[in-house]
Amino acid sequence: MSLTWRLLKAAFTSLWAFRSYALLMMIGLIIGIASLTVIHQIGQGTRQRVLSMMESMGFGSDAFFVSGGGGRLGVRRGMKRTMTITPADAEAVSRLDGVAQVVPHKNVTRTQVSAGARHTNTRVRGATPEWAAARRWGVARGRFLNVQDERRRARVVVLGTTVARELFAGMDPLGRRIRIGRTPFNVVGVLESKGSSGWRDRDDMVLIPLATAMTRMSRDDKLSGMRTNLEDPGRREEIKQEVTELLRRHHKLGPGVPDDFLIITPEELTQLITSQSRALVAMLSFISVVSLFVSGVVIMNIMLVAVSERSYEIGVRRAVGARRRDIMYQVLIESLAVSAAGGVCGLALGLLLSGLATLLLDVPTAFSPTGFIWALSFSCLVGLLFGLAPARKAASLDPVEALR
Repeated sequence: MSLTWRLLKAAFTSLWAFRSYALLMMIGLIIGIASLTVIHQIGQGTRQRVLSMMESMGFGSDAFFVSGGGGRLGVRRGMKRTMTITPADAEAVSRLDGVAQVVPHKNVTRTQVSAGARHTNTRVRGATPEWAAARRWGVARGRFLNVQDERRRARVVVLGTTVARELFAGMDPLGRRIRIGRTPFNVVGVLESKGSSGWRDRDDMVLIPLATAMTRMSRDDKLSGMRTNLEDPGRREEIKQEVTELLRRHHKLGPGVPDDFLIITPEELTQLITSQSRALVAMLSFISVVSLFVSGVVIMNIMLVAVSERSYEIGVRRAVGARRRDIMYQVLIESLAVSAAGGVCGLALGLLLSGLATLLLDVPTAFSPTGFIWALSFSCLVGLLFGLAPARKAASLDPVEALR
């Protein structure tokens, strides 16, 4: 223990004497570890935000979505999505055993919405009276769309909070008239705020009755999709297969013909977003790792120069009884100490930058103890590996030649 303590003391004394070299060696590590920390935290934060968004939208194990167009989740055939789901499809699915509720919707192309001299471009969606309850989305003011609105194809609208703020700037929008394109609508309600999902403002939309969207705002009778709520979540795969067979019969798809619709479960959506986030994090992490290895090369070169400048010191130590392995251990401890210090400073900088990214840019980040440990361990590993060559050079110095 006393030998280890003496080696540690000698290593830190030498580092302090050559502190300018130590600082140069740490800079690259600090930048590399900081970038690695930020990247990892953004990946974790994105995944947590997606899960939180799905929970707040009520998209749990007791539901799945059916949308038109076919293809695979995240990969669509062609640039424009094809509408293939009809109201008759939604009615047929709702009659299946085990289906508690089917909530269809129709997305209208993003269009201009106006109130007096104020304008904004937003998403317009046709929805049924069950839309809000199915997604656990409350109404902050006024009311939601009702059955009478649907039957009369009424020109009424429920605003998202972003649209309400941009069109009315703090004034009460209830009872006021807006224009969607050139069509006038009366405001009957304002939704509760759901905030941003990281890539899209969920409050930036307006809702109109589904029948109104299909007859007044669109030239076709197709639905964008439908949410299917289940009575028993344990039967989800079974009901999903029944829905697939039913829709294929309705759409007259023969054997070998791919589905012209897509069924999306919460697990598939989470897996897609997580895999995309993981791929991006892996790519950026690889770049950070390369920068860390470059930092390791810098550490090795600076320490080789430092060993040459300290040859007299090493010769004296060898002359008074220090063994080769003592000299080697000391240099390795110095390299390890520099890399550990650089790793700690890099982690601190990474946490600071992550906090600023969340505060100023609304970038989702989340602290991960596992990521913290991995970053620090990798930093120490870089110092250990690239400290071997200087340590061997120092240990191999001939004491007589070193003292000349």
